[in-house]
Amino acid sequence: MAQLNFNAAEIDTTSRDAIPSGTYEAIITDSEMKATKNGLGMGINLTFEILSEGPAKGRKVFVWINYEHPKVEAQRIGREELASLCKAVGVANLTDTAQLHDLPLLIAVGIDRNDPTRNVVKSYKAKPAPAAQTAQKSPQASGAAPWAR
Repeated sequence: MAQLNFNAAEIDTTSRDAIPSGTYEAIITDSEMKATKNGLGMGINLTFEILSEGPAKGRKVFVWINYEHPKVEAQRIGREELASLCKAVGVANLTDTAQLHDLPLLIAVGIDRNDPTRNVVKSYKAKPAPAAQTAQKSPQASGAAPWAR
């Protein structure tokens, strides 16, 4: 018999099913460069946290990007994905994956067609800047005709 000091009430056991497909605001909270399973290449593991309000808020989505791969096509696809991610967060020269952390972006999330319990990230987009608020009054608001400014 094993003695424990465990309180199940302190553990979040909400569903860990895949989040619904859609576009979510997210940030990268963790990244790691790792060798591929066969040891012949390198990839980047990324952890995204969903920031968008709703039931997915706070959930994690995981991404693997092939960075170095013996198959030229796999490496090309991985590097295109990494470039798309870098452009979405405004990082032109990536020297450390930590540069990608905590920068908000939009991710298009889908369901893995081979495993419906897992998510896949289909694309990365820059988060739109808030609409610029102008301090200028419109000519009508000031009472002057538009041509008399």
